Amino acid sequence: MDMKPICLSIRQENGIDYSPVIPYDPDENFPELEAIKISNKKNYVYRSIRQCFIDLEMDKKNIGTSEWSPLSEIISPGYTVVIKPNLVLHSSKDEMQEYLTTHPSVLRPIVDYCWKAMKGSGLVVVGDACSSEADFDLLVERLGLKQMIDVLKQRGVNVELRDFRSVKVMTENGIWVGEQEVAFEQPQSQVINLGKNSLFAIDKYKHVDIHGAGYDIKSTMRHHTGDIQEYRVSKTVLSANVVISVPKLKTHRKAGLTCCLKNLVGINVDKNYLPHFTMGSKNMGGDEMPVIDHKNIKRVKFYNLIRKYIIGYSWKLIGKPGVRMLRLLKDRETKFTEINMNAKKQVTDSLKKSSENTDLARWLHNKLSGQSVAAGAWSGNETICRMILDLNRIFLCCDREGHLRSKTDRNIFYIVDGISMGMGNGPTSPIPVKAGLVAAGWNGYMIDTKIVGLFGVDPDSITLYKMAKGCPWLFSNAEGKCLINGKSIAESSRLPIELIPPDGWSFRKKSTLPEES
Repeated sequence: MDMKPICLSIRQENGIDYSPVIPYDPDENFPELEAIKISNKKNYVYRSIRQCFIDLEMDKKNIGTSEWSPLSEIISPGYTVVIKPNLVLHSSKDEMQEYLTTHPSVLRPIVDYCWKAMKGSGLVVVGDACSSEADFDLLVERLGLKQMIDVLKQRGVNVELRDFRSVKVMTENGIWVGEQEVAFEQPQSQVINLGKNSLFAIDKYKHVDIHGAGYDIKSTMRHHTGDIQEYRVSKTVLSANVVISVPKLKTHRKAGLTCCLKNLVGINVDKNYLPHFTMGSKNMGGDEMPVIDHKNIKRVKFYNLIRKYIIGYSWKLIGKPGVRMLRLLKDRETKFTEINMNAKKQVTDSLKKSSENTDLARWLHNKLSGQSVAAGAWSGNETICRMILDLNRIFLCCDREGHLRSKTDRNIFYIVDGISMGMGNGPTSPIPVKAGLVAAGWNGYMIDTKIVGLFGVDPDSITLYKMAKGCPWLFSNAEGKCLINGKSIAESSRLPIELIPPDGWSFRKKSTLPEES
């Protein structure tokens, strides 16, 4: 792909929100979309994304005419296009869902302009490999995504909604207790071994125990040992002519920030292939948590042996009994604490309910280690950053057969949903913030770091972006002008919103350099 004179467009406006009406039709007639139905409800998102395409000068000669087709720069008739949102997980509260996941009103104009470029011939796939424990059907119903796709199909658009996952689990109180039954054919996938090209192919990772997203530690370590550095990637993504990644902008307890780079974790269909942290505290040689008291090290080492050699092999059998046992222990501790505090009455029903809903795995970890940080959810977690960058290399450099090349043969584009952001302890316990931001561009690293900089944060204070600077394959189409609301981004440019870090993180402020004369 040729270098672009403008490589990034950001649009930000305070007070804007998602369109409330499915299927999120535009609220005005655009000359290039004459056949599209018009909504009587405001749709700021549709217009903002369309304006990003104009800012980027896509199909420049036809802008303002009925012939304008911005995505025809990367899409031709007959293509298969994958639109990859961030569908991470269903929230425990309906009203918080928009702060966790890509909203379908952001996907709607992308589908429309894809179909325009296809001229009625081709396939659009909207899909993701969300968290193993996510209820995909509940998630897409709650978002309105399924309903939107169904309406577009009725209007003649060849669009499909797919769950890319091959492994799904059930949880209780934060503990995996079994696998979900899969009533349909397993999604196709390709195992890709990066070998010595992986960021895990260094001496440090020959002497540590790697923990994945779940309890099947033996599987994660089997896929990441020595010259074997494997990921299991969706063949739908690998075989696509075009992939448009549409991340939800939010903070993340393990990685610091979810945006373009982090969104690529969702091309891997089996979460047991994904290293999340190395077991143990920093003073034990791991990056699961910061330094712990010396007196707790023996207990953590013993617990790690249980995780590695017992839970790792039998979690499906002991998951439910384990939840019951830990709940009893937790309740007993709560009652004992109440007695010692000379409480005037016994534990109330509401307290019992709160105890039942506690993440029991996190509670046990805290009791053993004396450390509130668990599962690599802190700024010292280097392992998850290496995993994210490995998957970006696959995305950017592997061909349709999964062979590593200097660059991929599929076209790639990014559009960011930052209208509503989950800040603080995201993604699952976010502080809801209306940021009113969308962005579009050609390079994921450029988009992420420019947005971080606009929040007044130094990208190098986030380990992922500091590490990314040593990955030359990340920087294709990273040169060119960057715009915010149609104007060049300057060193002093700032968004009128503070980026709230997760617990255990400190986002270093970006210094303001003098403007060039």
